[in-house]
Order: sequence, then structure tokens, then C-alpha cells
Amino acid sequence: MNTAGDLYSSYIWENIKHPYLEYFYNFVPKTFHEALEKVSKLPEVYIETNTVESLKKILLSYHEKLGLLTDRVRSNIHNINNGVVLAGQQATIFGGVSLIGNKIAATVTLSELSKEYGRKLSPVFLVNTHDVVQPEITTIHIPNAQTSFTKPISLISIQENIASFAISMRNFDWLDENLKVIKNIFLEFRSLLPKEKQNLFLERVEHILTFMRETYRSSFSFGDWAALIYGIQANIINDWGLVLFPTSHPEIRELLVKGYKPILKRRDEYIEEFNKASNKLFSLGLRPTTPKKEKDYSPFFYECENGHRVVLSCKEEEDSLIFSGKCKIDGQEISFDIDKEKINLKPYARNLAARLDTNQATLQSVMPVYLRVSGPGEINYNAQVIPAVRKLGVQFPVLLKYTRMVYNSNWIEEMSNSPELKEYSLITPELFKLLGQISKAKKKNEKDKLFENAKSLRAFILEKLEKIKQVDDSPTSKVSLLKSWQWGIYTSKKTWQEVSYPWFCLASITGLSDYLRAYKRQYSKYSPVGGIQFLNTHV
Repeated sequence: MNTAGDLYSSYIWENIKHPYLEYFYNFVPKTFHEALEKVSKLPEVYIETNTVESLKKILLSYHEKLGLLTDRVRSNIHNINNGVVLAGQQATIFGGVSLIGNKIAATVTLSELSKEYGRKLSPVFLVNTHDVVQPEITTIHIPNAQTSFTKPISLISIQENIASFAISMRNFDWLDENLKVIKNIFLEFRSLLPKEKQNLFLERVEHILTFMRETYRSSFSFGDWAALIYGIQANIINDWGLVLFPTSHPEIRELLVKGYKPILKRRDEYIEEFNKASNKLFSLGLRPTTPKKEKDYSPFFYECENGHRVVLSCKEEEDSLIFSGKCKIDGQEISFDIDKEKINLKPYARNLAARLDTNQATLQSVMPVYLRVSGPGEINYNAQVIPAVRKLGVQFPVLLKYTRMVYNSNWIEEMSNSPELKEYSLITPELFKLLGQISKAKKKNEKDKLFENAKSLRAFILEKLEKIKQVDDSPTSKVSLLKSWQWGIYTSKKTWQEVSYPWFCLASITGLSDYLRAYKRQYSKYSPVGGIQFLNTHV
């Protein structure tokens, strides 16, 4: 075991309930059913009526502006005060990696299922644009048909230390140039297809390129581009009613500042409990994924008018909290103070952005989130956050890890059938036998069989992954190509296709209209939490 996430997973798959599991996570569900059953019994999260009604008006206007206000979206916005199942991702160029579609599919599925449990949850997806510009936001990697090396596409001439919402959306030459690059890469993969499949594949690629071009040109901001890419797919192509939540929206920031109050009022206790959780992880031989808090910790960053982020320090003097910091770009000094007993952050609200550890606590002040669809990173760092937030009396949502998806393609399957790759190939009779057993158990609602078969599939896939990871060959060798195409391993630091590659790589195989559905078909009432599934997709 290396991180707290390993405690989470070992409970699900090995039934090892560590003594500190509840301390770190409150509750760990093994299936979607268990998560929703728990949610139905949780105390109500109280939100001030004025706050939630203001939020609804903002979200209705936002979706209308983007052309995404369908009847189902409207209904789910109006239902927000009853409960929310939440997921989110940082906005990224060209819509980002494929796991975003996976998170959306899991979130919508949980929302639909929640009706049976007496607490209908609206599906909400955070469009995050508050993170500082970094390669994960401004660069995508596309697999190559000839080598395991990928083709990176990046935004250029971006200033360091600015929040991503400040990225210009008027780089039309950059857009057109890189859409051509993407098309040329896909043309190489087209040559690997049988002739009768090539025209269909090219049609799908052209559809995706047009879609990305038009969503970019229709966007007012960087966040809008991500919102349109996924909002159109979830709510126009599919009528799922996904509510998009723009975290950097000025009016939403004005609402979110209420969420800092409990942290600021009991800042010392928050810091102490956060560090206590960190020390417990260390004592267990586990690695905390976020640093411990210092005495001058501030629960938010300050963003200058030009979009540059300033790290603030906080110091207490009598009844005041004094915040100060300096912009690394222009040297601007930031300083303001507030009354500790009568906390009022409204004058600064539009410039304040939550930190990683305070994001969920602030959201709990504007909408009642009972369930959060999460990835491995979120599962890890929240083991430090949950105890600290609980100390303040803030109810944290149940964390549910989505299923990792591995997908197939015509070229992956053909490569996998090479005799010399038999040992490393995932495409085997054993795989399809396991998939058949899972499908049968799902149709019959045989929850125990479904769980055991999913456990076997997970073990089978992980075993194949470990075998191929040990191989180090030339970038053009068959085994290196298989590592890149099937597993997303184009560098030792990356694993899994949906983590390494953009969403449109899978969509080029499924077609734009079936991309999200391909994910959603894998989820059901008794889906195991944090499993690994295989999508048998072909052109």
C-alpha cells in the first residue's frame, strides 16, 4: 500500500476494513446500490433558501446563454435543493481526456438510480477554470499509428501563473492548424482499417473536428469551450439533463464565499485536524498526497484582475484576520483584513478561488451534495480533507470511485492477435468469457455474481497490465505500440487510455453520438465501485 486510496480499494476488493477507514472516509461503498442506500439515510444538508434560489437563477441563465437549457436540465436545476450527485474536472484544451466522459456517465447513472431510494439527486458537473495554467490543462497527447511516441498539442504563448479562465478564446489560427494536425494523425490510423471501414471512420473524424471547431468559435471563455463540448453531448445529443457548474462564474463566487466562514472561524482546529490526518497516514506507512498546513494557511487564493493567482498568508491579530500576498508577475501587493467574528468576504468574493482542500466545503454552502464521483487523485487527497472538514461540522459527501474503462479498436485487436504478443494481449477468450458473465449477471440483477465476476475481470486486466509494463522495447516495436494504444503508456508516468488520451480518440471509434453512451452502458444499479471494465468498441 502506498496511499490512502489503497485503504479505500482494499476494503472494496479484499474486504479489509482498516481501523482508520471511517476516520479518513466516513463511509466507503462497495457498489452503486450501497452508495445510494447510504445517501438516502444521511441527514439533510441545510442550505439557506435565498442562496439556493440565487444559484438556480444563475445556472438557468448560464445554460440558456450556452444553448443548453433543455427541459430536463431546467428540471434538474430546480431540483438542486433536494440533493446533488457531483463530479467535475479542470477545463482542458479540446475538451481534455476521456475519463471526463466516464465521470459524466457515472454521475448521470447515479442520478437516474437515485429516484428508487427516496432522495432524487440532480447530476451536476463542475467546469473548473480556477487552476493555474499547467501542462495538464494546455497540452493533450494523441497516440501515433507508427510509434509509441505521442503527438503533443499545446497552447503557446501562455503566461505562467494565470488561472485558466483567463486563456484567450481568439486563437483561431492555432485552432485551425491543430485541427489539421489531429486529422492527419487520424488519417494514419485510417490506413490500418479494412477498406470497407475507412470512409465511416473518416466521416466520424470529420464530424468530431467540425464539432470542436464550432464549439470553440461559439465560446465566450475557456470554460465555455469545455462546457459546450460536454454539454452538447450530454444534453443535446443525449437528453440527460446534466447541470454544468462554472466554478469561476463571478456571481457563483459571490455565493461560495459563505463556505469559507466555518474554516476561518475555526482555522486552528482545521489546520490541526488536517495535519493529524496527514500524520496518521505517515504512521501507517502511507504517503499523503497534499502537504501539511502551516500556521499562516489561507483557505483561498486571490486572483488579480489580470488572472494571475496570488498565494495568500493569513495571520490573526486580536479580532482580525489579515491576508497578504504578492503577485509574482507584476509585483502587486495584496493585503486586506476582515473581522474574525463578523466575517464578510463579499468585497473580495470575485477574486477568491478555493484551494484543493476547501473546494468541496465551499460547495456544500450553496448546494446539498450527498455523493461525489471521484478518481484516484480525489480519493487520495480527501483522506486528509474529510477529517478536517468533519471537525467543523460540515457534512462531506460519500466518495464513489468511478470504474476505470479500457477500450478496444480495430487496430488494437489486430495487433493483439499477433502470435508474439499472446502473453501480453488483453483480447483473449478469457476476457470475453468474463465479459459475458458480467453481462449475464447484470441483466439478471445477480449482484453477488456481478461483483465476483467484476473482481475477476479487474484482476485479469491488472495482471496483463503488469506483464506488459515490464517490457522495454523500441518505440516502433509491436509490443511498444500495444502498450501505447491499449494501455495509454507512452511514458512510464502514464497509464490507462482514458487518462492519457483525449476523449475524441474513443469518439473516433464509437462515433460522436455514441461516445458517452458507450460509457453509460457499463453502469448499473449493482456496479462495483472502483472496478475496471472493458469497452469492446470497433469502427
